[in-house]
Amino acid sequence: MKALGFVGFRVDDRMVHGIVATDWIPSLNATRAMVIDDAASKNDIMKTSIKMATPGGVASSVIDHEKAVTNIANNKYANQRVFCVFRTIESAYELFKAGVEIPKLNLGNVTQNSGETFVLDKTVRVNSQEKAMLKEMRDAGVKITARFRSSDSENDLSSALD
Repeated sequence: MKALGFVGFRVDDRMVHGIVATDWIPSLNATRAMVIDDAASKNDIMKTSIKMATPGGVASSVIDHEKAVTNIANNKYANQRVFCVFRTIESAYELFKAGVEIPKLNLGNVTQNSGETFVLDKTVRVNSQEKAMLKEMRDAGVKITARFRSSDSENDLSSALD
């Protein structure tokens, strides 16, 4: 299913923070910052922190995967400009597996993983499970990139996943 109204998808283990709030959201003219994360959606302190970090005049949502899929299927965001942030690669993968089209997934800051990791970019480390998820997404047509700031050059990670 198409994610109507979405202008970007990013994995950033800090969710909405300085770079996202002052760089990505304005550069994409986003009208909504959305965090899709099951744990954050159940944590009032996290939700409040994310809402406080979101720039004034920009709506924010912190929702779980199930609600995200339902809302996207119902075209709830079709008339908005939504910048979607996942805390983990697994969260992005769950949305992808639920049938939501993610044309491009930007890996911005991925450093909070465990076990043996592979360095894909200066701010991106993945474990073997995350690498397999990204590879599956790539093989299905999702462009996997690394880009910390919106003004940075985009690093296509396609070949790094093999």
